[in-house]
Amino acid sequence: MTGPEIPERPASWTEALDRLEAHADRAEHLLRGESAEPAPAPWQPPAELGPLPNELVPRARQLLARQQRLMAAIPAVLSDKRQQQRIADRVGDATTAAVTPIYLDVTA
Repeated sequence: MTGPEIPERPASWTEALDRLEAHADRAEHLLRGESAEPAPAPWQPPAELGPLPNELVPRARQLLARQQRLMAAIPAVLSDKRQQQRIADRVGDATTAAVTPIYLDVTA
């Protein structure tokens, strides 16, 4: 029996940021209620790449801001979904008749 597959660590900072952006893209689709691509492999921090190159700092900052916006949006979306579920449950309760058995098995 094998355990869950551990994703490979990114080989470059560009690849690491690409992977984080793929997760952010998927989260944005899900928050908008759209179908999303299958979940990308879990993100693994880069290993032994050294510090982030200066030319990638603006991209990393933009990605961080994007992730923070996504995290801030999640509670409101969850609250909205809970409210929708409560309404759907109430409508279902009000419009669905209780099921009563029609046949009785007397041979059992």
